[in-house]
Amino acid sequence: MRNTALKNARRDMQALVREAQLTFREASNETGEKANALISKGIGLLDDTLTKAQQVQSAAIDSGREMVTTTDEFVHENPWRAIAVSLGIGLLAGICISRK
Repeated sequence: MRNTALKNARRDMQALVREAQLTFREASNETGEKANALISKGIGLLDDTLTKAQQVQSAAIDSGREMVTTTDEFVHENPWRAIAVSLGIGLLAGICISRK
């Protein structure tokens, strides 16, 4: 579910940036009031993109905090199991490294 939300946000940001680029290109061909209006629209689109990026960043930070909290709770509730898992991961990593 989070992956879908992040993919949608990324797609939305790309679309906003593309639209801003097109708007700035169009503004470069115009003069006067129309150029100013197009530049203002482009700046607004870039501001929207920045807002969307900040939302994605916030969601990623929240997700990371949630994972850290869950891991911390697991380790505190199951210290020996956590040690066994760490030992197993270390053993597998050691085997993979020694084969190269």
